[in-house]
Amino acid sequence: MCNRKRRYETNVFEDPAVRRMFATKVLAIVGINLTFTTLVMTICILVRPIRRFLQINWWIWIPAAVIIFIIHIMMCCFQSLFRKSPLNWVLLVIYVICHAVLVSCFAVLYRPLLVLMAFGVCAILVACLSVFARIAPCDFTACYTLIFVFGITVLALSILALYLRSVYVVYLGFAVIAYCTFIVYDLQMIVGGKIHKQQYYESDYIIAAMCLFNDVVYLFMFILEIAGLIDED
Repeated sequence: MCNRKRRYETNVFEDPAVRRMFATKVLAIVGINLTFTTLVMTICILVRPIRRFLQINWWIWIPAAVIIFIIHIMMCCFQSLFRKSPLNWVLLVIYVICHAVLVSCFAVLYRPLLVLMAFGVCAILVACLSVFARIAPCDFTACYTLIFVFGITVLALSILALYLRSVYVVYLGFAVIAYCTFIVYDLQMIVGGKIHKQQYYESDYIIAAMCLFNDVVYLFMFILEIAGLIDED
């Protein structure tokens, strides 16, 4: 996953209080982003004209996905842009709006009750993963090779799933496992500490927030897709 910032150097966060302030700042940004995305999605689902509009104009998610992909490329190649204010905030706002559009276009395809159930499952899962990331004795930040392999495997399965229905179920299940791992990885990068090999720097708060936000959004979408398959049976 190229949009994840890896750190091999000695971390500047020697003071635990400073690291806690950084983690609080990042999680607050993620919380605001998720709240905004949830509100937009809820409005699109419950307001019938908007819901109908998105169902008819299904292609609206395509430019949003393209912009998200471009920002991911920028995070790989031009990370300094995400450390300069106010440009980093502008990129964050664009990133969040595109995710809100993407999730809304996807959610209107399902029954509101199904979306609510998927939201609840995702919220509980993220809460459990957060606790696990904090108390787990193992260091997921040292497993960056595994994270990369998971990302490539999800991409490969998504391509196969377009042609093989049997692979589609495997793809969704593996994607949920992969994004759960990504969330733990990002949380440990944010929390830091001596037991974690890689950590974010203080100037990476926007990058950290965007990575974690992206993971949670896609985890929700995969859970919703699985719920939709079960609902069809």
